[in-house]
Amino acid sequence: MKPEDLKRIALLQAMDDTALARLATVLEPREFADGQRVFQEGDPGDGMYFIVSGAVRIEKQTGAGAGVHKTLAILEAGDYFGEMTLFDQQSRSASAAASGVTHTLRLSTAAFGALHSGAGQAGLSVLFAMIRTAGDRIRRLNAQVVVYDEIGKAIGESKTLDQLLDVVLRQLSHATQADWGLVVLRSQFSDRLEVRGTVNLALTAGQQEEVTSGKAFLAPALRETQGRLVADLAAEEPFRSCGRLGFETSPLLLMPVSVADQVLGLIVLGGRQPGQFTLNDLNLARGVARQAAQAILNARHREEEQARARHGRQFVRF
Repeated sequence: MKPEDLKRIALLQAMDDTALARLATVLEPREFADGQRVFQEGDPGDGMYFIVSGAVRIEKQTGAGAGVHKTLAILEAGDYFGEMTLFDQQSRSASAAASGVTHTLRLSTAAFGALHSGAGQAGLSVLFAMIRTAGDRIRRLNAQVVVYDEIGKAIGESKTLDQLLDVVLRQLSHATQADWGLVVLRSQFSDRLEVRGTVNLALTAGQQEEVTSGKAFLAPALRETQGRLVADLAAEEPFRSCGRLGFETSPLLLMPVSVADQVLGLIVLGGRQPGQFTLNDLNLARGVARQAAQAILNARHREEEQARARHGRQFVRF
């Protein structure tokens, strides 16, 4: 890769031309097929990677059994990963896998050491750039920890389903910096939807009726089992051919709430700035939806039991 092309990588944009030219001589191009492992958790650390195109999932093995992983982050073109091995020479603490065909540039530990000792400015430039961008990653991790902690408490402490859903929606809206949010659930007794929570969104009576009927973007969104980032409703299928409800904005983050193959409802987050939502926001919403889904079923079961008990008492009084 030409030194000037390295400017497309955010981490390297502040480096001067001399440092970039030195760095370009030691970077190794590596291409990975969709799903291919870049490295496995526990592998010896041998260098860091810059993403030129495609995306990479950073995954951690869970205690649920061999081959079961939790996605910690999704990194896109211009980002980097595996950098800790340059400093601690420890084995990999997580796995990295390509999401789609992915092109990377590898900076080996040995090459970084040579840069630092023989061309100090280039090595220091990479080091300082990582320090500058580490703050964003730490803030994102902190936000995720808070979201999961608050939702975990709400699952244990909320007395009603609406209280639980309010915490879920508000925490996700705050963590993703959404401008507005909506959560709908399928009725237990029909195909209609129920609006069970909103943030910074006031629906008219007409909009409320169309939402409960599952019209416009809601219909295809409820069929997206893995969720979807929609950058432009007017340009992306199947959404551009849908009707409009009047409150939609671009971009949208759409995350179904489901247990097994049963779709319970949908979390909708809306923004006003292009690129406002990222794959990491989608990954966070997916984790929260998975965490909340069983709690929703449990809360509905409690509501049913309470309704039966009230009906029984009324029958006895009669």
